[in-house]
Amino acid sequence: MSSDDEETHKEVLKKVMHYLQTISFDIPPPETSREVHHIIRQITDTEDPYRKVKDQANRTAEKLYPTLKKMVIDADDPLLMAIKLAIVGNVIDFGTTNRFNINDMIKIALKHEHISNEAYRDFVETLDNAETVLYIADNCGEIYFDKLLLEELSARNKKITYVVRANPIINDVTLEDAKTAGIDGIAEVIAADEGSDKSAPGILLKYASPVFLEKLDTCDMVISKGQGNYESLSDVNRRIFFLLVVKCPLVSRDIKEDVGKMVLKVKN
Repeated sequence: MSSDDEETHKEVLKKVMHYLQTISFDIPPPETSREVHHIIRQITDTEDPYRKVKDQANRTAEKLYPTLKKMVIDADDPLLMAIKLAIVGNVIDFGTTNRFNINDMIKIALKHEHISNEAYRDFVETLDNAETVLYIADNCGEIYFDKLLLEELSARNKKITYVVRANPIINDVTLEDAKTAGIDGIAEVIAADEGSDKSAPGILLKYASPVFLEKLDTCDMVISKGQGNYESLSDVNRRIFFLLVVKCPLVSRDIKEDVGKMVLKVKN
């Protein structure tokens, strides 16, 4: 995506391999990705290698949005349907080797048994008692699926903060993407790592802005989308509702769900 020059490829590989010799195995995978993708962008002088596929994902999801919105409106439980479709949107991910068919996953979303009833009841109870919601975004395209859930939260008069990345990283959502999808009309949009010159495909608290950290500490409810955010936030000392599709054995082992499973899970 960045360059078709073989010598450039070799230079990238050598620098990445050199970096990988220095990493700690105690850091979360998104921190490694943060550095690897920064090396690629520097050497190839490409600010956003995934821009084309990000735009394509946004266009595809935007076309699906009216159909998805009707599914939410027509559902017996619109909030539950919006949650499941928000999770389905997590399959739009060019940062993993697993590829899922979006239409197949939408059909799966119609089946209630794919979401924990206990976790959903907990979600509803927490939401009912919340005034402020921190919603941590993941990927492009997926934002149109997020929008369905954000609209349900907004209809319940929740004050929402939608969290994106400050810089391009793989196909993660940036401020530009959130505005394109009209998210800024529903929620306050902030970059978790505002002020940083490189981003990770997950929220790394040591690089997070004071504004984000304050909201993480004070918002009544936190919703986190995707694997990268799960990998970087699952050990944080606060209650977080994680919405994701399990895409790799590492997360599968940790979250105790099969690869391909749609998950709503709360961690304290």
